[in-house]
Amino acid sequence: MKEITRIHLAKTAFSIEIEAKSSLEKYLNSIQKNMHAEPEAMREIEARMVEILAERGVMKEGVISVDDVLAIQKQMGESRDFADGDGPVDDDLDSDGSESKPEKQLMRDTDNAIIGGVCAGVAAYFNINPLWVRLIAIVSSFATFGTAVLIYVVMWLSMPPASTASDKLRMRGKPVTLAALKKAAVEGGSVIANESRDLASKILRYSAGIIIFLMTLGVVIGLIVGGAVGLSVIDLLSGLNAQIWAWGLWISLVICGISAAVLGMMLSRSVFTWTMSRVSALSMIIATVVISMGMASSIVFGMKASSEFIYESQYLTKRMNVEIPDADNVKTISINGAMGSVKRTDSDKLKIEAEYIELPNMKKPDVNVRREGDRLIVSIAEKCPRTIFFSGCQMFYTPIGLKIYAPAGVNVDSPAYYGADNVDHSDA
Repeated sequence: MKEITRIHLAKTAFSIEIEAKSSLEKYLNSIQKNMHAEPEAMREIEARMVEILAERGVMKEGVISVDDVLAIQKQMGESRDFADGDGPVDDDLDSDGSESKPEKQLMRDTDNAIIGGVCAGVAAYFNINPLWVRLIAIVSSFATFGTAVLIYVVMWLSMPPASTASDKLRMRGKPVTLAALKKAAVEGGSVIANESRDLASKILRYSAGIIIFLMTLGVVIGLIVGGAVGLSVIDLLSGLNAQIWAWGLWISLVICGISAAVLGMMLSRSVFTWTMSRVSALSMIIATVVISMGMASSIVFGMKASSEFIYESQYLTKRMNVEIPDADNVKTISINGAMGSVKRTDSDKLKIEAEYIELPNMKKPDVNVRREGDRLIVSIAEKCPRTIFFSGCQMFYTPIGLKIYAPAGVNVDSPAYYGADNVDHSDA
């Protein structure tokens, strides 16, 4: 049985065979000597070794064998390839030239991140400019009514960050060899120069934060005003089955508004501070899900409330005959007051009918007729409640409708006049 001892690579403890430890230490010392590597660079190299061991099934506290050390040397390259010299360093150089280009791995590029590094990571994966990905993300957040924000947060939580030099190499599909790690160390731990954080980048960030904040403020104002208007509308529906569904619609919209305000505040804070904790990310996911569910329930409650009101208003619609004092030689009929429609039918006898909805909050209207010369003036007085925001007759209930039966020579003067809907010369 081979002797076993302990070793730490990138602060990760392993058991290791004595012979393997001797070989590995010699390899590390050779790398440090030839590369003149700083401690940070050596930590990156050790971290890559830990990853290679994990790929071979040697996890933390596992036993490293001589074969494992040989596999590390073969995959990362021989240290003599990186002795200081005048020639250029080849990124793809390894011990025997057999290193194949690895598959890319989708990771968050935290070096070039504006918020969480998701867009920069996607750009690195597809080898495109991060600006285009960010523009698409911004436009999508408005075009999809916030769904893109949920997708972004989910990707933020699911994509690992490219925290080591080897992560950054794999993110771009580059071989993780000593040559590449050396270049990464020279360039400050990144394969390519970090995206410059110039004035334009800051303007874009703060502009996005201000826009999100203003949108959030608009949501809060709309929530307050819309909530008050909604309560007034619900009160007007007293006595109808539609009121129950209207309450459901109001509650759903309020929940949506509160969730949207919370989402907007957290998102604007993250943009301004350039940070986002996992708690904030999870909260935004929950808020987005609540908004989606609230919108769906709002559609259901709204359609049901509308259909119930239409159905109930049909059988609650009443008609009454309007008393006319003197109908002889009338040339014009003028209508004063709010009404939904005025329809005229040709008839040998002058007659006026009024339509109204009989509800607990809407009483039978007063329709008075007086004569001035050859003109009949029809005055309509509302008998329905008024709220702070509007009249129930004008803005919600079906307004008064008039049907006028009159001889062909009588004109109707009203903004709501539709004209003759049929011709009927018999008595109405």
